[in-house]
Amino acid sequence: MQYPSSLTLAQLESTHPEYQDLAPALQEISLLTAGGYRLKNQIQQFLPQRPGEESSLYESRLQKYTYNNILSSAINSQVSKLSNGALNVSGLDSEPDFWTKWREKTDLAGKRAEKELIAEIFREILKFKKVYLHIDKPEAPVKPKNKAQEKLLGLRPYLVFYNASQVINWSEDGAGKPQWIKVRQLSQDTSNPFAQPLTRCTWTYIDQETIARYAAYVKLDKAGKVAAIVDVQGEEIAGGEEVKVPLATPPISHNLGQIPVIKVELPSDLWVCDQAASKALQHLRTDCHKYDLETFLYVQRQWKPQLTPDQDLHNSYTDSADEPLPTGLQYVLQNGDFDWKEAEGKILPQLAASLQQIEDQVRSLISQGGLSGSSKGAVEQSGLSKAFDFQEQNEILKSYGVILTQAYQQVLQLVAQSQGLPHESISCSGLDSFDLDNLDSMLEQVSKLAATDLSSLKEKLPPTLFKLLYQKLCSLLVGNLSAEQQDAIEQEIVSFATDQTYV
Repeated sequence: MQYPSSLTLAQLESTHPEYQDLAPALQEISLLTAGGYRLKNQIQQFLPQRPGEESSLYESRLQKYTYNNILSSAINSQVSKLSNGALNVSGLDSEPDFWTKWREKTDLAGKRAEKELIAEIFREILKFKKVYLHIDKPEAPVKPKNKAQEKLLGLRPYLVFYNASQVINWSEDGAGKPQWIKVRQLSQDTSNPFAQPLTRCTWTYIDQETIARYAAYVKLDKAGKVAAIVDVQGEEIAGGEEVKVPLATPPISHNLGQIPVIKVELPSDLWVCDQAASKALQHLRTDCHKYDLETFLYVQRQWKPQLTPDQDLHNSYTDSADEPLPTGLQYVLQNGDFDWKEAEGKILPQLAASLQQIEDQVRSLISQGGLSGSSKGAVEQSGLSKAFDFQEQNEILKSYGVILTQAYQQVLQLVAQSQGLPHESISCSGLDSFDLDNLDSMLEQVSKLAATDLSSLKEKLPPTLFKLLYQKLCSLLVGNLSAEQQDAIEQEIVSFATDQTYV
């Protein structure tokens, strides 16, 4: 695709209709899962001012904001359960040193290993339904002429995450594979120590041939959208949406013959965070109302104006109804006496029970039929009931596992193509069994494996089949391991499968 030297702001900010529909939900989920200062800074979005509520009282209510991040906790629990499954990778026989290093350092910073990568992909799709994985290479000081020069320059492929809120426009084929995507990213430019930080917006186009980036300093509105283009002094540039934004760098050809981006997306029935977010919001509001109520356990509810006899028969005086009552509260009742009434507290236990019920619902929605909602219920379950619960959740996790293994297989194949290595034989499997009942399950598996006559089994099966079967048994027993540990176990399995003296 040919890219012009500049595009208008309107062209760069054009978005896909699906993105327009999802953007409010994605922002809400992002804040509810982040919690902390990010949510506090946007709390007006979730606790709006009530009709007739004075601004001073509304600000006082906002100061009492509290939030228990049950949504993120439930997601992290589900991610932890999936991490108990084992991931099996085959077909990485060419350049094993490269693959070992890549699987231990999948990002440019070298801090995200394969296990953390799978967990991060799963966490992102649970929250936002989909994520985009871009296989890129670092920029080189000189353009390499061949793969040998790339290796000398250390231009190793790495993986970049784009979440669903960053990819604002795209085109797909009939199978749902991206043909091109547009990514919008914001960053803070603090390079000048004597000036205010500037917000820099970068629009990146990635297609089947080229990567092109446009960039400019921008001013954002309250909703986080680009309101105007500014210069290096932070002054708005006239022209509105027709302001031209230049290319940040010349377009780069990636020479892969296909778009170097993989879309990982959940089907709608597995995107449970879409439903759980509204329950988390209900929990936030109920918790804030409960805390607001607790601060008024003693409230002045009744007040009677003092009446004095009218001594002047020629003039009639009445108390002014417009004067505010000296109570500090917006609403009080005018009654026959003045006293303080203590809240009886009947509503407080009901609110506490409601909060627990909502929390259980959020966890059940995320786990899709895992353990009982409350810990007490889980303890009181019979062994058979627990087994059914574990089995049901195991099936749900397997559905996620199929999506993740297919996506990671595509990642490895794309990395191999980028590195000029064979990729057709690369295959991923696993993530289909999870030790949800850890201690009992581990002891049972060890006992069964110890009782198995592996020597007799090895004599009856072809060597390759026995090797694959034994590798599967070991991976199920120990769970997800690092690439180095998997390589060591695989070498020992090969020795056991081929050497009779190993038994």
